[in-house]
Amino acid sequence: MSGEATESIAAWRAGIDALDEKVIALLEERMALSRQIQHSRMRNGGSRLAAARERRIVQRYADRLGDDGARLAALVLTMSRGAAV
Repeated sequence: MSGEATESIAAWRAGIDALDEKVIALLEERMALSRQIQHSRMRNGGSRLAAARERRIVQRYADRLGDDGARLAALVLTMSRGAAV
């Protein structure tokens, strides 16, 4: 592989690494917001989860990203639920 190709790949990988850091930070922020919502809902006598909302989220991911998006949404939702509060 040429030096130029190696440099391009390194730059692209650095870009991916930067995006991964942003994705992780956004997931952490999402999990914190989700916990706040869960606490608030439960303090007011509601349930911890909102199944209809979760279905809409999965559908939104699926619409944009296909079947893998639906699986990703399910994982994001699982992560966002955290331990029972």
